[in-house]
Amino acid sequence: MSIPVNTAAESAERLLRWSRLVLLSSVLVSASCGDGGSPGSGDVLASWSLSAEPIVSIGGADEREGYLLHRVVGATRLGDGRIVVANGSSLQLRYYDRQGNHLFDAGGEGEGPGELQPPLDHFTRLPGDSVLVASFQSGFTRFGPDGQYASSIPYMLPSRGDCWSFEGNHLLPDGSHLLGYSGNSRFTDTNQPCPNTSETRPPVVIGRFIPTTDYIDTIAVLPGGERTDDPLSSLHAYPKDLVLGIAQDRIYLGDTGSDNIVVVGFLGDTIGVIPVPFEPVPVPADAREKQFEDVELTSGELAFTERWTFIYPDHYPLYARLVAAPAHRVWVMAYPPLREWAFSQMLTHPTVFRRLDGKAKWRIVRPDGLPIAEVRTPPGFFLLEVGDDYILGIHKDELDRESVQLYRLMR
Repeated sequence: MSIPVNTAAESAERLLRWSRLVLLSSVLVSASCGDGGSPGSGDVLASWSLSAEPIVSIGGADEREGYLLHRVVGATRLGDGRIVVANGSSLQLRYYDRQGNHLFDAGGEGEGPGELQPPLDHFTRLPGDSVLVASFQSGFTRFGPDGQYASSIPYMLPSRGDCWSFEGNHLLPDGSHLLGYSGNSRFTDTNQPCPNTSETRPPVVIGRFIPTTDYIDTIAVLPGGERTDDPLSSLHAYPKDLVLGIAQDRIYLGDTGSDNIVVVGFLGDTIGVIPVPFEPVPVPADAREKQFEDVELTSGELAFTERWTFIYPDHYPLYARLVAAPAHRVWVMAYPPLREWAFSQMLTHPTVFRRLDGKAKWRIVRPDGLPIAEVRTPPGFFLLEVGDDYILGIHKDELDRESVQLYRLMR
């Protein structure tokens, strides 16, 4: 990785930014050591509601060409009401009108301009109703408002060196890439010191990466996923972890074990700190029943079974997800009262584990930190996008068939 030579002014600016990052991290870490109180969470909240049925439903039992969906990576509603679905299994962007009628497809598997290689990783809407899709094999591909191929950039995932492992990424609406790295000494093949990976909450370095460069601009250093002393044989049943919400001009950085959510700009500037609008919920006794589980693992051609031990906390994490909304509001999803263990990604990722929200409780928080309303999303529904008067997400029925559904939001 090439590192630009900094001028004295640039060095001073980066030192100032680093001091802000340390302050951000201390806000989240110190809050996680408190009593769990959430300012404003006891106030009377408005009850927002959704239409009884989706006003648009695409996919599900509809097996016509252009409507069958599988491994949906993302979906968005454009300014004119059209809906674009990133369908992972066919490597296509599927365009529908505002009523859900199929218009045309873009992308598809191939190596030519505008064609994609598996797997389809990430998808976002850009200003002006262009959309951007990324995959490790085919890079960053942009399609214009008309759905036509516009441009592409190779996927040059930067390296943080031997001590760091890749932890995940998000596309930002400005076309840049939000990357997270955590220290991992297992990948070390030099004598240089590495971060202490035995920490309960090892740090994650979050940086903004512009694909046309080979440079990461670090914007935050925050606690990562909660680990046990022996992660190969024991797991936290409900681990605390870092969660993100991406808006058009800001990022919501949350630690599910903290009482605060930090709001930063794309350059790492601090915009504000929002209290988490939920109180701690005790883990009941019947949720602690599965103390062990025999897990089948493979390593090459070798198959073996290990017994995992689960460590249960006294309380669930305060929340599970963050979704940005208009007017600089953020939707915060209460951590579900699970009766079985769950990795964090089971709740936050729409394609890896395919676990959907399931009648989740959300609270809507204003930019000043005041929670103003509460709403529940439908069973089997994974929330992707919130608009002024709608929500959009992935639904799975009892036969595991996927659909993209849009509900009217009534306030």
